[in-house]
Order: sequence, then C-alpha cells, then structure tokens
Amino acid sequence: MSLGLPMRSHWQEPFLWIHAAGILLFPLWMGLTLVGLAMGDPLLPVGVEQAAVAVAGIGPVLAMQWRKPFNVFSLWVVAFPPEELSPDQRRILAAFVSPEHKILTVLAAFLLLEVLERLYDLAPLFAPLTPGDGSRLAGLVIAAFGFWGANVFLQIPLAVARVLFLSDLELAQIDPIPAEEIESRFSSFGNRHNLLLQRLLRRLARIPTNHKAGVETGLEPKSPGPASSATTATP
Repeated sequence: MSLGLPMRSHWQEPFLWIHAAGILLFPLWMGLTLVGLAMGDPLLPVGVEQAAVAVAGIGPVLAMQWRKPFNVFSLWVVAFPPEELSPDQRRILAAFVSPEHKILTVLAAFLLLEVLERLYDLAPLFAPLTPGDGSRLAGLVIAAFGFWGANVFLQIPLAVARVLFLSDLELAQIDPIPAEEIESRFSSFGNRHNLLLQRLLRRLARIPTNHKAGVETGLEPKSPGPASSATTATP
C-alpha cells in the first residue's frame, strides 16, 4: 500500500490493521444509537437523557483507554500469553500508554459527545422508522449500547492509527513493556486457552510457539557462531 509515506516495519503487524479496520463498524454503531434515540417520546429533560447515554457510552471506554488500554495483540475471542510477544511487539504496546495516547483518548471522547448532541437533535426525523410501540426507556438502553459500541470502534482504531504513523526511529526509542506487566497494564478480553485459534493467529502474527519473553526471534535463522563454524568445517 502507498500513503505517500515511507514503509514502517511495524506496518507488517497484522493485528494493528485488524484493529484499525474496526473503524468500518463505527457508522453501524452510530446508526444503532440514532435508532434508540428516535424511539418513544422523551421522558426526562434533554440534558438528563443526553447525559445518561453519554456516561454509559463514553465512560467505560474512556476509563479503559486511559487506565488500561486495549491489548492490540488480542482479539475478542483469543489472546496471546504476554511471554510470547517479542520486544518489538512490546514496544508497540508501550506506545499505547504514552501521554499522547491519553490526549487522543480525551479528544475522541469530546468529539463523540458533540456527535451525540447532533444525533439527539436529528433523532425525531427517524421516529417513523422505529417500532410504533417502542418505549422510551428501551430506546435509551439501545442508544447507550450503540453509543458504547461507537466509542469502542472509534477509540481503538484511532489509537492504532497513531501508532501506525510512528516512524521506526520513534518506535525504537520506546522501552518495551516488560512481559510480566502486560496483564496489569492492558485490557485483554480473549481466551488464552483456545489453542486452535492461537495456532492460527500465531502464523498470522509471526509469533513462534517456543518464543520466550525478552528473546528476539526473527524470521531468518541466525548464522552459526565461530565455534559452530569451526565444528562444521572439521571433516
């Protein structure tokens, strides 16, 4: 692919692209939010309803991304044990706990709050598309759930996009997260015991099964050392 930018080595990490592609689901979640807001007649003052949906949608995701960012080397159904990640992959994780990541998280939350206000104003136009007997309470629950999903599928892809645009030099200057700290500093929701999916995703992520924490394992075999060369040359 060509973006007019020099190729970065971490662009070869498929997990970054998988999570970045989550932005494609963002409009669907916003549509669900709009449908929920369009259901029924308002029960509470405008500000109270907006605040309820905003807190339910933004709060959990903002707290996660601020305190324990999503571990991009996990999916919703499978996660890799931390000790299997290479130092370069742990540098990528370290980029998600930087001050820049937190600033981006807050800016995205404010952007979504502004979008929610606009959706609330537009919602009455879509009332004919909702069930005629839909209750307002059910609508607010649907809107809150949709807005939560919209936050997830905007916050995580934006954070991944920032990391993708880091240069190799910038990434190399980041200290890798120690493997033993990954569980306490990142949120992983996948199942670590799903061996079949782990085997498939190891191939995708180029993670060898015998990889140990803190040990570089490249795709190319290491050249034999002096002692090995001498032994090989001996008839």
